[in-house]
Amino acid sequence: MIPITPISGGLLLLYWLRWLLWKRKDQPLAVPILFTCLFIPKLNLLKISVQSTAGIRADDLLALVLLVIAATDRETWKNKFIRCGIMLLLILSALNLASLLSGRLQGYSNNILFSILTVLRKFEYFSFALTGIYIVRRLKDPYRTFMGEFTLMSAFHVVLAILQVIGKTTYVVSGSDHGWFFSGAAISTFNGYYEYGQFLCFGCVIFMCDYLRRRSLLSLAMLPVTLGMLVLSISRTSLITGALLILWVIWVPVRGRVSKQRLILGSWSAAGALAAVTVLAAGMIAWEIAGRFATLDFGETAYWGQMLGRGNFTNYLANQVRGIEAYDGAYQAGLTEQITDLSAASRLYKWGAALDGFCRSPVLGYGPGLAATIDGNYLKMLGETGIAGTAVWFVYYGTFMRAAAKVRRMTALGRPLLLMMVSILLNAFMIDMFEASKPMEMIWLLAGAVLYAAYGKTAAGDRTEEV
Repeated sequence: MIPITPISGGLLLLYWLRWLLWKRKDQPLAVPILFTCLFIPKLNLLKISVQSTAGIRADDLLALVLLVIAATDRETWKNKFIRCGIMLLLILSALNLASLLSGRLQGYSNNILFSILTVLRKFEYFSFALTGIYIVRRLKDPYRTFMGEFTLMSAFHVVLAILQVIGKTTYVVSGSDHGWFFSGAAISTFNGYYEYGQFLCFGCVIFMCDYLRRRSLLSLAMLPVTLGMLVLSISRTSLITGALLILWVIWVPVRGRVSKQRLILGSWSAAGALAAVTVLAAGMIAWEIAGRFATLDFGETAYWGQMLGRGNFTNYLANQVRGIEAYDGAYQAGLTEQITDLSAASRLYKWGAALDGFCRSPVLGYGPGLAATIDGNYLKMLGETGIAGTAVWFVYYGTFMRAAAKVRRMTALGRPLLLMMVSILLNAFMIDMFEASKPMEMIWLLAGAVLYAAYGKTAAGDRTEEV
């Protein structure tokens, strides 16, 4: 077995040599730093929470460098919408700190350092948005740069996933190398298959939109590979979301008849999916997601509401402190006796606890980071920051959604970003997607780029017809 970290380091070295030798005159330093954040495995330099794998990572420090680069560029601050974003971010941070204080006053023993990191992580994402603005302003063709770098990153992860499939390398989860990997999921340098599944959803959208825009054969080649990897993923929500996005890209924009390009996209996408299914049918690898879907018994829905009503926030926190996993906590609560799917049972246990915590403090919540994972961003936000923090967050997120909707006919980045943001919103019902750093780094990067295209000076060469 070859550890994945040296492989990642070697590829990053080649990537930087490529920039130094050929790209340095055309691309600002922020571009290779930015994509290093996305390439690099999640290696904790300092673990700060006993309740989760969260900590200060190498990409956190790189994000700080990006923030300095973008923030020291005077042109960045001339846009009034950037200043509005800063104001919203400061209000959101103040509300998060108020929620933290609220939790302390209620007697919950928050991990203060972890809670503060949760607040600071929002500034980290904002640094990516600023970097997107900075890069778009500096590049003649930002769309081509984003596409080139994303294709490199996507190919890199596909190669790593194949190595993992055949058992030649390991994968990284928050700084740990594991010797055994493949049972149907391709994780690569992401922290869990749900992050990788979301990344693959983004890839499908980006490659489809790119092919429709400029008939790129490279994007057409990457599409079936990306879709095939999505089929192999064991992330149920990402698979469903990806299928919806693919249908949207192919069929929704069609006016009157199906174009030749869209027929090519549809058949080529189906080929990638069928290839993955063929590999599965041949028994070459195990497909865990089939079993995961099979465990869903909708005849048990009568119990679901009953189970949600049993949410006990205090017991959930006590289990966390004692190191009891969610499955064990669900078993103790009697959920697994009623519901076949252990993943669903665990979610109900945590969702019930989040609802119970929200009812105890509906305005400000019980504090960010108190419950390490809820597996559902909306309930997590309501529980942690109450109605006030959740409302401001959606105003903040909606600002970027509005920009993406505005420029979907003006810039090549607008349509993919809008679809990717919808993907995040759908996945966030079941997973803590807003806490998933790798996908969210990419989202905020493109959000900043589109924000500048919508409300700043238009980047040269980045106007195009609607995809």
